[in-house]
Amino acid sequence: MANYYILGEDSTLKSHDNILIAFIDGEKVETVEVFYQTLAKALYFPDYFSHNMDSFDELINDLDWLDQNDIRIVFKNYDDFLSEENDEIREIILTVLDDAAEEWKRNDNTKVLNIYIEPSELAEDDLETLGISYEN
Repeated sequence: MANYYILGEDSTLKSHDNILIAFIDGEKVETVEVFYQTLAKALYFPDYFSHNMDSFDELINDLDWLDQNDIRIVFKNYDDFLSEENDEIREIILTVLDDAAEEWKRNDNTKVLNIYIEPSELAEDDLETLGISYEN
């Protein structure tokens, strides 16, 4: 089962009770540093988050501090996401998120991590290039 979902044109997702949604707006998240800041705030990362890829990888695979068990990351305006970085950074982040979602599935489903992307040909191209499955 895929961890990534391409949303329909009219899809809306909202946080409630056992669901926590982190919105990443590509128009505002053009650098990896802003990505770290945005996700850290949305997912309430602990103060020891070091704003680097290793720390991001460690914490996205932890999430024990969250009461919610259903974690959803939603990318809006994906075509602008990390536009000031090279493509490799974006691809690494997509891979880390996919790996974390898979790890949570193997972890007795204590948490569920899914990633949603508003319609974007670039997103579909990135996922296909990386061999990451997704559903429409």
